[in-house]
Amino acid sequence: MNTNFRRLRFGVIVFAVTLISLSWTALPTALQVAASSAAPEAWRIAPSAPKISEADRLAELAKRRQETMKRMGDKAMMVLLSTEPRIYTFDVDYHYRQENNLYYLTGIKQDGAALVLIPGAKKTREILFIPERNPRRETWTGHMLSNDEARKISGIQEIWDMKLLNSFLATLAPRAEAAIAKRGPAPKPNTELAEQWQTEFHPFIEAVKNDQGELYLLTPQGPDLREYRQEHEFAENLKAIGSTGLKLRIAHPIFAELRLMKSPWEIKLLQHAADITSEAFHRVFAVAAPGMFEYEIQAEFEYTFKRRGADNWGYPCIVGAGANATTLHYITNQEKLADDSLLLMDCAAEFDHYTADITRTLPINGKFTKEQADIYRIVYDAQTASINRVRTGNIVGAVFDPASNAKSVQGVTAEVIKEGLFKLGLITSKDNNEFRTWYMHGSSHWIGMNVHDVGDYRTPLAPGMVLTVEPGIYIRPDALDWLPKTPENERFIKAVRPAFEKYKGIGIRIEDDILVTTGDPVNLSGSIPRKLEDVESTMTRLKQELRKSGWPQAAMR
Repeated sequence: MNTNFRRLRFGVIVFAVTLISLSWTALPTALQVAASSAAPEAWRIAPSAPKISEADRLAELAKRRQETMKRMGDKAMMVLLSTEPRIYTFDVDYHYRQENNLYYLTGIKQDGAALVLIPGAKKTREILFIPERNPRRETWTGHMLSNDEARKISGIQEIWDMKLLNSFLATLAPRAEAAIAKRGPAPKPNTELAEQWQTEFHPFIEAVKNDQGELYLLTPQGPDLREYRQEHEFAENLKAIGSTGLKLRIAHPIFAELRLMKSPWEIKLLQHAADITSEAFHRVFAVAAPGMFEYEIQAEFEYTFKRRGADNWGYPCIVGAGANATTLHYITNQEKLADDSLLLMDCAAEFDHYTADITRTLPINGKFTKEQADIYRIVYDAQTASINRVRTGNIVGAVFDPASNAKSVQGVTAEVIKEGLFKLGLITSKDNNEFRTWYMHGSSHWIGMNVHDVGDYRTPLAPGMVLTVEPGIYIRPDALDWLPKTPENERFIKAVRPAFEKYKGIGIRIEDDILVTTGDPVNLSGSIPRKLEDVESTMTRLKQELRKSGWPQAAMR
């Protein structure tokens, strides 16, 4: 009897422990379900992804290719190569992202592809080369495009095996064969194909024979070879040969001109990237609190990006609390959030190859101190003045160029910041570059497929262009220590020291994505509060809604 009782008791204990264990395992999922159903509506502000008909999408790609070829001329050929996979460590690659311009013209995301454009050809002016499907590779890395699939995605009818590329190039430019061979694999002669190519591409071949052929490549500008290493090596090998019949041309200016003007579809993609990012910011406005870590805030952004179908972030998230906000590209994101400090967040989603670029700075406890408010209002006023300057006919311009300030977006930013810093005693003169001690970067850059997109800052603004406006002030705690020891700087340090001690450690940036129109500028990220009073009231409102909704706080951590 006693033995049976012990067995029964043991069984009950085991059952209870098992039940508790299962319940505990299921708790995170249960919390997530509850959170999803009870979350305040204010958070769910990202609309559904924009849609475009296949016909319109293919028509836009075709138009881009036509415009590209129009700028090349009939004696030219352009070769665009896929981005090389980037290694994270040993046999692990980073997430693959297609080269922007190849994607811009084809919509192809697969690696190992190439696009050749030959405007002067008789009929075949565009050829897409892709790797032959490989079942062994697909077992490990997933589906590879068939010719029909590539044709459907790109609208390009000529889909050729990537193995033919070198032979094709050598046929069109035989004197360049040695340089082409170094790309590997070596060109293999094919009499039948060569005869067809000689006929079809005769105008370009004749131009090459007469030393008038032009080869457009995306060769890197300056010493940075990280993205266009293949193109750089190919160009250098061609130069080493000497006379190949080809004049090397840099393709970047063509795309800088084309991509600067966004189509209605591109604007929708940028708007959606901004909408996803806006939802993430509202989420952070609600949950940010003293005692959290910077990486927890980063996680809220990245969770929202993935949940809303973003490709990725457009750039590594900057989440800087306190003095960390004075480091412009701070990405360590490991510090704990202190009660009375600020939190600078520069994070944005990328959707279908187009990225937003948005920054907000908020008080972690929901209320700006007087000193924080002093700096914030200068940055806000500078941004507001700059956004109002984003109008047709003006230019982005330089940060400090008095000759262009009347029409420059960046010029008005600098003037407002100088005025504000002078009033606070952080600079001694508005007639020099002292303000650069606290404001080190430009206020605007183009945005699109790159977070710092292509385009000349002297180009007059026109409807369809999109740029950021992002002034900032950063009172680095060690800023004065690093100034060169000159009599002029010693006088400056002595004069600004009282104000510096008052404001040191404060870093503030406000950034939005602005669309140029025929009238007033449109703020694509305008749904995120930026005015000081609106930031405070939104944080208060969302936190109240959070509590009323019954959102389990544990689900956020």
